[in-house]
Amino acid sequence: MTAAGADVFFEPKSIAVVGASPRPDNLGKVILDNLLLKYRGRLYAINPKYSSVSGVASYPSLKDVPDFVDLVVIAVNASKTPEVLEDAAAKGVRGAIIFSGGFAETGTEEGIRLQNEVASIAKNHGIRVLGPNCIGVYNSSNGVDTFFLPYGRMRRPKSGPIAVISQSGALLATLMDWAAANGIGISKAINFGNKVDIDEIDSLNYLATASDVKVIVMYLEGATRGRELVNTVKTVTDKYGKPVLVLKGGRTAQGSRATLSHTASIAGSYSVFQSALSDAGALIFDSLEDMFDAAKVLSLEPLPQGPRVAIITNSGGHGVIATDTLSLRGLEVGRASDEIVSSLKGLFPYRVSLNNPFDLTGDARPDQMRVVAETVINNGAADALLMISLVQPPTMDPDATFDMILSLRNKYPQIPLVAVTIGAEPGEKLKERLEDAGVPVFQLPDRAAKALSYLWSFRDTLTEIRKSAGRVPSVSPEERSRVDEIISIAIKEGRSKLLENEALEVLRAYGIDVADYCVATTESEAVECMAKLRPPVAAKIISPDIIHKSDVGGVRLNLTSSQEVVNAFRSIVESVRKNAPSAEVRGVLLQSMVSDGYEVIVGGRRDDEFGPVVTFGAGGLLVELLSDVSISLAPIDPEKAKLLIARTRVSRLLRGYRGLPGANIDSLAEVISRVSVLLSEHQRIKEVDINPVLARLERATAIDARIIVGGD
Repeated sequence: MTAAGADVFFEPKSIAVVGASPRPDNLGKVILDNLLLKYRGRLYAINPKYSSVSGVASYPSLKDVPDFVDLVVIAVNASKTPEVLEDAAAKGVRGAIIFSGGFAETGTEEGIRLQNEVASIAKNHGIRVLGPNCIGVYNSSNGVDTFFLPYGRMRRPKSGPIAVISQSGALLATLMDWAAANGIGISKAINFGNKVDIDEIDSLNYLATASDVKVIVMYLEGATRGRELVNTVKTVTDKYGKPVLVLKGGRTAQGSRATLSHTASIAGSYSVFQSALSDAGALIFDSLEDMFDAAKVLSLEPLPQGPRVAIITNSGGHGVIATDTLSLRGLEVGRASDEIVSSLKGLFPYRVSLNNPFDLTGDARPDQMRVVAETVINNGAADALLMISLVQPPTMDPDATFDMILSLRNKYPQIPLVAVTIGAEPGEKLKERLEDAGVPVFQLPDRAAKALSYLWSFRDTLTEIRKSAGRVPSVSPEERSRVDEIISIAIKEGRSKLLENEALEVLRAYGIDVADYCVATTESEAVECMAKLRPPVAAKIISPDIIHKSDVGGVRLNLTSSQEVVNAFRSIVESVRKNAPSAEVRGVLLQSMVSDGYEVIVGGRRDDEFGPVVTFGAGGLLVELLSDVSISLAPIDPEKAKLLIARTRVSRLLRGYRGLPGANIDSLAEVISRVSVLLSEHQRIKEVDINPVLARLERATAIDARIIVGGD
């Protein structure tokens, strides 16, 4: 028997509910009652006290069921769950949904032990587990509904092209209820709670090939298989063309703490999560309403061929708001051409604006709106339509408005169309009729414009992820071995931080240009170093015991002669012995000072969820002040590194701002790429911080470096 995936939960041929009883408030009974409404597979109740529950035959245990059981729904206390799972294994059950809490989300030793026991039993017997601490699955196409919430307490939405993945069960229930109230169609939904086994990756893999799913909406609180998640999202978006919309809980420090007690997830860095999934093709949201607005439009409309939007409205204010929203989100609301204006001018009074937005004023009629829309499209001047058709004025007959919008949809199926309408009961009925016909409708212009903009965002995303990746820089085996040796020495000595000269040597080994330096252990060696370096020179203490060199008098700057270097060496050593008498002194680093160029930071770290990531941003004193940083999973090629640079505000300076000299972007991108390779090839490097890198016209040069290491 091959291992099951998430399909066993969405498409079971038979279901047994363990713990169901006739008591009205029994969760197992609620689940049975829900399944009896639409599910057409075989159903069994498991409870030794009863012969039937809600008309379904009840058996003392799973082993007593005479037929094969595909899926078991476990609605008993956490302490009894391992025993039930053992029975399921003996029966040959392929999947188990565990509803109860009391596992790892409690943070208790007993809860963690129980969850580990459940995981072990499932793994040993090849049972796929959903949960614990979850509400299960919903599939509108076959009636599978394991939510333990009665229909009278939680509405089920109409069937539609949206699927929902949620780590939170209560949030999923709320979203389903809200979707039902707002006419949003959902075909499938899954909640995996503590995700001891089935998780977002398994769910995405199943939904990617589901024929009734066009858009996937996902709420997560943590990613345990970060790199696999990135690859899966990219496959879903690229290969299957399905948008993946994501909102993450735990974006703040306070929210991150709350996720631990909620679903036993330790939330990682949100900035890494956001960058990693965006690069994979996901659209990231911080608002549930925005996410579902986008899902509605993406599930119903084709992607636009370009960014041009024509706004046709019978309200000037609505048109202005929509224009602002679209423009701020990178779409174009361009002026109408002279040809379009000339062809329309004779059809409208002088007060009508024909310059896009086309404001036909409050006495406009549906047929006039259709003429403008057709003229714009036939002239090749629009890639998308925003029809603001308010039916409050008596000239806007709701039936005629419906016919007008539907005729545009049918005549130009390749042009995305989003509608805005409102107007008491007639407006509500029009909205419902249009949405039943597959037209996305909103009541406010900014929501409509913002939702429409995600069509262009997703098209732009597809273009980016389908670009062929370039080659990352390579490093010789000898240089890699030398870096390994440096790391090993530090770890053997009990150091987590490389000495500065070691860090600079590591960078050089990976082909990164470093400001010339030399290490002196005596005054005579300092003189020899000075002869090799271009002044002015900086002198810095080398010690594994000193973090802030300036605090102990361990730095001297702008040294221009051999005598100044000797004096600086002597002064530094004396100051350190006085201010940090127990510190081990290993010499003085002498380095040519580079003053021209823009200070930027290049670095990275090993993220708990996603592995090595590389960062770029404004450097020097501006790092924490501006928080101008972009992030990518490592490794990346130089072309991707250029995108990282372009995402920052400091990139405007680097390109040459208002006549100022720019920087060598190719050289800077090479540094970023090589740092990403360094992090990828050396698992024991935990953090890299090169601050500053001086981005200059001729090349980018590393000045100071901090490298944190760890492991065996």
